[in-house]
Amino acid sequence: MKKQNDFMKKLLTLVFPIAFQQFMLALVSASDAFMLGFLSQDDLSAVSLASQITFVQNLFLAAMTIGLSMFAAQYWGKRDIGAVERIFAYVLKITVAISFLFTLAALCVPEMLMRIFTSETNLIEKGSIYLRTVSLSYLLTGISQIYLCILKNSGKATLSSIISSTTVVLNILFNAVLIYGLFSMPKLGIAGAAIATVIARIIEVIWCLGETAKKGRVKLHYIYVLKGDSKLSRDFWKYTTPVLGNEIVWGVGFTMYSVIMGHLGSDAVAANSIANIVKNLVACFGLGLGSGGGIIVGNELGAGKFDTAKAYGENSVDFQFTAELPLGCFF
Repeated sequence: MKKQNDFMKKLLTLVFPIAFQQFMLALVSASDAFMLGFLSQDDLSAVSLASQITFVQNLFLAAMTIGLSMFAAQYWGKRDIGAVERIFAYVLKITVAISFLFTLAALCVPEMLMRIFTSETNLIEKGSIYLRTVSLSYLLTGISQIYLCILKNSGKATLSSIISSTTVVLNILFNAVLIYGLFSMPKLGIAGAAIATVIARIIEVIWCLGETAKKGRVKLHYIYVLKGDSKLSRDFWKYTTPVLGNEIVWGVGFTMYSVIMGHLGSDAVAANSIANIVKNLVACFGLGLGSGGGIIVGNELGAGKFDTAKAYGENSVDFQFTAELPLGCFF
């Protein structure tokens, strides 16, 4: 009973900040849809389809952050800061390379990407404007998400959530100003939504860099970026590859919904966009539970407390099932 009570205290201190962070991220898509919907249905539909590129990138980022969390949480539990910094540098290097490819594709061939999701010329044109303008955010997101992940796994989950949530609020405010042309700013519509995202990601990256520069924080050492650890990289890919495969297979299935809807017309795309927003808002609590439970179990494994880790793992599964069962009734 004592272990269960300890687990609940630790879990709740992690779940609510992480779940709130995920909820705020989902609100960005909701605000884009809500604000652009007032301009035209085609604007809403085009951005909804273009945002599937962000969704695909997030699949890779999810796998990288899960892999990073598996190792960072255990090393942090051992208080092996050097190992945390080595895995941090390695995963950041991989993530930046992947994110740069997304940025390059969105900047150079946005029309080709949009044709995957729709054959309607108007949607392709509007979606291409959004992708080309938002392209830099893919690289910035790849950087910031790894920094936020390392903060979560080094005892700074609340700080990570504050950074992410604050930049989301700023993103929504910038959306309103730039989409509608408030405060004498030009009315930019779709391009305004993309620019707002880029500005918010720039602030997020600068904030993350500032926090990790403080004394006692996990640091990025460029020697670890340039000179890798072969054993660590093998172990990382051994456990991360199945996660990445799962994310890709699962993500391709969901992305196919958008591909099918995109070829059914703007009305179907708009309706599917609203449904996805509702789904994402409801799923935030589950994501918070999964992330929080994984960090707690990883810390105990790293500290060598295998029996406690096993008990915490069982409690995490039971609690998540109990908490999410009522949510399933709404679907």
